[in-house]
Amino acid sequence: MIEVVGAAIVRHGRVLAARRGRPAAEAGRWEFPGGKVDPGETADRALAREIAEELSCRIEVVEWLPELGLGVDRGRELELRVALCRLVEGEPVGSEHDALRWLGPEELADVDWLEPDRPFLDSLGRRLLEGERLPGGNVGGAVRIGTTVRRPVGPWTPAVHAVLRHLADRGLAAVPRVHGLDARGREILDHLPGEVIDVDSEQLSAARLANLGHWLRSLHEAMADFKHPGPWRFFGVEAPTLITHNDVAPYNVAFDGDAVAGVFDWDLAGPSGPVWDLAHTAWTAIPLFRPIPDAEAAARLALFAGGYGTDPLTVLDAVQPRVQLAIDGIREAVRRGDEGMTNLAASGEPEATERRLAGFLARREGIRRAVSGTRSRRPPG
Repeated sequence: MIEVVGAAIVRHGRVLAARRGRPAAEAGRWEFPGGKVDPGETADRALAREIAEELSCRIEVVEWLPELGLGVDRGRELELRVALCRLVEGEPVGSEHDALRWLGPEELADVDWLEPDRPFLDSLGRRLLEGERLPGGNVGGAVRIGTTVRRPVGPWTPAVHAVLRHLADRGLAAVPRVHGLDARGREILDHLPGEVIDVDSEQLSAARLANLGHWLRSLHEAMADFKHPGPWRFFGVEAPTLITHNDVAPYNVAFDGDAVAGVFDWDLAGPSGPVWDLAHTAWTAIPLFRPIPDAEAAARLALFAGGYGTDPLTVLDAVQPRVQLAIDGIREAVRRGDEGMTNLAASGEPEATERRLAGFLARREGIRRAVSGTRSRRPPG
């Protein structure tokens, strides 16, 4: 019996497959890269050696899969074991195969696997569906699989998908496309790469802040003619005038340089109005929830409002009612059994926001005076 080991190298929810170029009987078929275990060699060490030789990279074994693959090599029976692995160093380069391909869970059946490798595909597909948990977002549950993001759905999902398809038709940049549902019933959306800042320790640059205001203006213009009955996850705005995102905050935005490159977590899309959208973004992105100096808050608010093309005091006046709407909405959503909002409540919300709102109200008039002072110092014309 020949002992053979293979590596299921997983990255971003996809596994690396390698195509045989020879011998002729196996050319064009796919396998997990690896090779034979030498006498006196452990399976882990043999796999690391084979991958270094075949792919010029370094791996680490995470877990051996329980299945066994059986085959024949030059008249001798072989037994294949496969390990889940992660890349430690280098990028795979195929020297002993004529092609390499990263496959997501829905793509495992797209290639012609060698017989010994086939027993591992079902369990591997289930593991790939776990994906790679993503940073950012505010209620959790999103994972990356290749160039897609998978997220839990709710009664609001059909309406949200209608929003995203409408924006795709309008050509708005930085919006994920919808690709249906996966085997676990999660929505499949584009993964939007870029830099997401940590709002608790960083601030958006002036250029990013202004560009975010400009992007919001483009969003509102694109949504001006959109209508949909819902149901929606976001609620509570009296006399809404627009369906919009309702949570455009640094934790939901990716940047490429100074430009907005991705806006995600659209689950709170629903009936609202432009000023409420702006107020929430100002709360999180100026950020008005944090006690920064009044003059700095005023200057950043003016940059953001200028990017949108509106009056900064109009945005400032909408912050308190918009934040209170969020506080009340979290409590009502928890009462209704919204799992995502229940997770948010477990992290200390909305009580943390209530404390921050009280601090903002104590600072608000100082910010207002600073905004008015900036206006009075502007040169005429």
